[in-house]
Amino acid sequence: MHTSAMGIAVFHGFTSTRASMEPVAESLREAGFTVDLPLLPGHGTRWQDLNRTSRHEITRAALASYDRLAARCAAVATVGLSMGGSLALHVAAHRRVEAVAVINPGLRLAPLTGPTAWALGRFRPTVASIAGDIAKPGVTEEAYARTPLRAVVQLDRLFAQVRGELPELRRRGTPVLLFRSGTDDVLPPSSANTLIKILGEDQLRVVDLPRSRHVATLDYEADTIQRQLRDFLRSPAPCPRAL
Repeated sequence: MHTSAMGIAVFHGFTSTRASMEPVAESLREAGFTVDLPLLPGHGTRWQDLNRTSRHEITRAALASYDRLAARCAAVATVGLSMGGSLALHVAAHRRVEAVAVINPGLRLAPLTGPTAWALGRFRPTVASIAGDIAKPGVTEEAYARTPLRAVVQLDRLFAQVRGELPELRRRGTPVLLFRSGTDDVLPPSSANTLIKILGEDQLRVVDLPRSRHVATLDYEADTIQRQLRDFLRSPAPCPRAL
């Protein structure tokens, strides 16, 4: 039985936790949305667990989040940061999603990152943490202190998979809101640009965040994200085409 008009599946980023998306989730709850914010497999424990986690386990968890909401809500949208953005897009390619909002979405790593991680991972398990790319002083991201290299290989494959699914979102006409930071030391500009190139101006809205870095949900323009996200989800446009 449907108990809410709109449910929102919210996804955090690679090596991070729900804490990076909790301000967004709380803002949506206060606006009357039903929110599902899962801790993704391999996260929130030890980096060794993420090193043993496949991209398929993570995508299944994202789809399960949608399914939980669809059992309760008349409609479902997806929201994600970084890797969570790629998951939000992935779900929209496989389920009936009303709208998608992504913050610095993961669609491409820097060139050769995946092959380098595969080669280096045969000799060492981790490299330095990628977490905490935030301009605002005194703000930290709850995440692993090391980046597991086998997991980076899985991430690279996930991004490639989702790139291949973007034409399906184009075909469906799913409304997408893209938040793009002015400075990002985690993902290259080509990541967000991939989304811009594939989706048309009629379905993609871009909001620039000039003062923020990668983890924009915890940065200077967090309020901008929350406000524009609420407005977008109340009236996403254009309406999705019939499947």
